[in-house]
Amino acid sequence: MKALVLHGAGDLRVEEHPGLPDEPDEMRLQVAIAGLCGSDMQVIASGRASVPLPLVLGHEFGATDAHGRFYTINPMLGCGECAWCARGDTHICPQRRVLGFRRPGGFAQEVVVPARNAVAAEGLSAVQAALVEPLANGVHAWHRAGRPDGPVAIVGCGSLGICLLHVLRSRGLEDITVVDPVPSRLSHAEAAGAGRVATRLEGRFEAVFDCAGTATTRQSALDCTLPGGSVALVGLHDDTLAVSASAVVVGDRTLAGCFAYSEPEFREAVGLAATLDTPWAERIDFAGAPQAVRDLLAGKAPAGRIKTLFQFVH
Repeated sequence: MKALVLHGAGDLRVEEHPGLPDEPDEMRLQVAIAGLCGSDMQVIASGRASVPLPLVLGHEFGATDAHGRFYTINPMLGCGECAWCARGDTHICPQRRVLGFRRPGGFAQEVVVPARNAVAAEGLSAVQAALVEPLANGVHAWHRAGRPDGPVAIVGCGSLGICLLHVLRSRGLEDITVVDPVPSRLSHAEAAGAGRVATRLEGRFEAVFDCAGTATTRQSALDCTLPGGSVALVGLHDDTLAVSASAVVVGDRTLAGCFAYSEPEFREAVGLAATLDTPWAERIDFAGAPQAVRDLLAGKAPAGRIKTLFQFVH
């Protein structure tokens, strides 16, 4: 099969790849479309992966089985035996693996996944199916922030931020501020229902969702959170966390780490995906993926595009 294979920093090639053999309780699927995530871009740029290269990335995708049934794939692979897995929290299983990072992912014509991780996606478009994964991140972040009802702010309007906006709107929130330095992204946020958009975070909020994850955005998120409120740490651009302990303790504020999603949250996101409008997502033919990634690494993303997806032809 053809796959998009990472060999080193910035070195992506479309080439033949053997994939994995089928194992019991696993499914072989034909990939329809796969989304390029910021975490994928970090691995591509650095060439540093969780397993030895070469590697097939891709953890946001929709795929079809041999009978034509369409699925979206939960890429969080738990051990299936621990207490976390028993309650559906496979994302924090101590032995978890992630498709596209620990084993071959969706940047290929075919992929093998555990049957438990293939979630029926009838009624979803291919793009919507690929965006279930960032939507599930948004569902989890809303839960981790204490299910606020507003006012709230989202810092960073990449695909995760705009999917989170869709989640919050679906929960009935209207007082939502979206912050991003890129005007075209803010235009998409306005169209998606943001109550207010801005290039910098100002004001006071019950909860702030930091989808950028820089040292600066984390501190400003805390500064703009009301006493007793929550800062949801979603983005992970900078690894070091340095914020005012006094602001957290004396303000009785909560810092909530938000990693991935539980199995119930992923299934919840499947339902939300059916109403997700995606004019900010662009499909690119799989053969053009290496050049598209090179353009992104060089800062040449087309204006108005928030999400890049690779489309497969079988």
